[in-house]
Amino acid sequence: MGVTPQAGHVVSDGKLCAKGWHGFGFVRSPKRLTTPLIKDEKGVFQKATWDEAYTKIKEGFSRAMTGGDNTDTIGIFASARCTNEENFLMAKLARMSLKTSSIDHCARL
Repeated sequence: MGVTPQAGHVVSDGKLCAKGWHGFGFVRSPKRLTTPLIKDEKGVFQKATWDEAYTKIKEGFSRAMTGGDNTDTIGIFASARCTNEENFLMAKLARMSLKTSSIDHCARL
């Protein structure tokens, strides 16, 4: 498996950054999560169904949503492994739906 740049592309000019060349191994990693995990009362992660996970997420966001500006209660951490477009959508979700401007991004190599 590998990645190659598009030759002559108007933006990249046929080049990739270090993550582009070498940052694809996570896709098929045996360490990658394939099922939701929820912490039990003792703080230990347990496998859960998607319905259980979504219910837990909904409950958590409902508690954190203050009705106005949620910048002090909700934060978003985007990913360097997502496309620019996916990170743009994450920022849009944060600002428009979750009403927070607490957005960070891990773009370090």
